[in-house]
Amino acid sequence: MRSKEISIGGYLPATSVLHGLDPRIKLMGFVALLAIVFLLDCSYRIIFPLLLALCTIFLSGLGWRVWVEGLQKIRIMLIVTFVLNFALNNDGRPIQFLGCVTPFSYEGLTNATFLTGKIVIVIIFSLALTFTTLPWDIVKGLQFFVNPFKRIGASVGDAFVVLFLALRFVPLLQEEWIRLVQAQESRGVDFSSGALAARGRRLMSLIVPSMIHAFRKSEELSTAMSMRGFKPGEERTEYNPLRFTLKDLYASLVVVVIVLSVMIF
Repeated sequence: MRSKEISIGGYLPATSVLHGLDPRIKLMGFVALLAIVFLLDCSYRIIFPLLLALCTIFLSGLGWRVWVEGLQKIRIMLIVTFVLNFALNNDGRPIQFLGCVTPFSYEGLTNATFLTGKIVIVIIFSLALTFTTLPWDIVKGLQFFVNPFKRIGASVGDAFVVLFLALRFVPLLQEEWIRLVQAQESRGVDFSSGALAARGRRLMSLIVPSMIHAFRKSEELSTAMSMRGFKPGEERTEYNPLRFTLKDLYASLVVVVIVLSVMIF
C-alpha cells in the first residue's frame, strides 16, 4: 500500500485481534492511555506505553509499512516539535562539541526527544483506533457513553449522526484531493518544485473543484438519507448492536495493568 493510498482516519479492513474488539473498550483504553502518556514526566516509565504501542502495531495485523507510511504524513510536525523544544530549552548543562560550548543543553535534548516520543506514541494509538474500527462503530461507542444525557432532553442521536458523517467525509476529501493533484500532475502541473509561493498558488487552484465535489457529495448523501426515511429526532434501531465478549475483558485488564504499572513504578 502506497503512502498516498493511506488516509489518516480511514478504516483498513483485516481480521486481527484489534479489529474484533468492542469499540467501547478501544475508546476507553485510548482515553486512558492518552492521559497516561501526556502526564508522564521524563522517566523510564514511558517504556510501558511504548511497549503497548509496539504490541498494538503487531496485533493490528496491518503490517509495519502501513504504520511507517502513516507516520510519514506527520513527519514535518514531529521535526518542528523536536527542533523548537531542543532550541528553546537552554536549561541545564550545555552541550560541548569539539571543545566548543554550544547554546543548546542536554536537558533540552532530553525533553525534546521525550516529547516527540510521546507524540509518536499517541499518534500510534490514534491510528490504531481509526485503522481498526469502522467510523459508525466509533460513533456508536461514543454514543453509549453520552446516552445518559438523553434524560435532560439532549438530541444525542442526531448529534452523533452528524459526527459519523464528519468522520466519513475526512477520508473522502483526502482521496478527492489526491485524485485532483494526480490529475493536474498528469497534465504537466508540477506541485513539488519552484518557490513556496508559486507552489501555494498551484495548490490554491484545487480548492474550488474540491469544494464543489464536497458540496455535490453532501447533496447526494442528503438525498439518499431522505429516500431511506431518515427523520431527525426519531429513535433508530440497530441491526448489529454492540456486545462485550471475553476478548474485551482481557483487553480491559491489559490496559488496567499498563496504567497501574505507570502509576506505581
